[in-house]
Amino acid sequence: MVNALNKAIDWIENVMMVALMFMATIVAIIQVVARYVFNNSLYWSEELIIYSLISMSFLAASMGVRYAAHISVEALYAFAGPRLTRVLKYVAAILGVIFAATLVYYGSRLFINTSNMGQLSPAMQIPVAYIYLSIPISGFFMVCRYLLILKTLLAGREYEPLVTTASA
Repeated sequence: MVNALNKAIDWIENVMMVALMFMATIVAIIQVVARYVFNNSLYWSEELIIYSLISMSFLAASMGVRYAAHISVEALYAFAGPRLTRVLKYVAAILGVIFAATLVYYGSRLFINTSNMGQLSPAMQIPVAYIYLSIPISGFFMVCRYLLILKTLLAGREYEPLVTTASA
């Protein structure tokens, strides 16, 4: 179940990241052309690009767990024995679950509170709550990723992060 969920999250993250990058890039290009060629700018473009970058940042946090790209103190493993190293990996994964669950909880509260207030973004006039929704979603994705790591460790295997084609 966790592996199937992991594959679904991989697909969702990849599609969302490509869509957000594409949208931000296209809007930025259109903005430059509009400003310098037509001497007229799009008043909403900067806001859309910023919201896209924010959403990409939260998605990248979950992808960082999958690719084992987050900062870790691996020098500590060199000085610890194999048993202590295994315990440290468990502790790191459990702390990751706690952090991600905190993102889900407080991100959901932020989404609900902002949604109840009906706050709109200044330029695009969309509910700001939709932007905040990326926080609990990415937290949920991170919880799933850390549960996969814990499942792998409990099975007695080493977690193998997803390898990018660029580094393979």
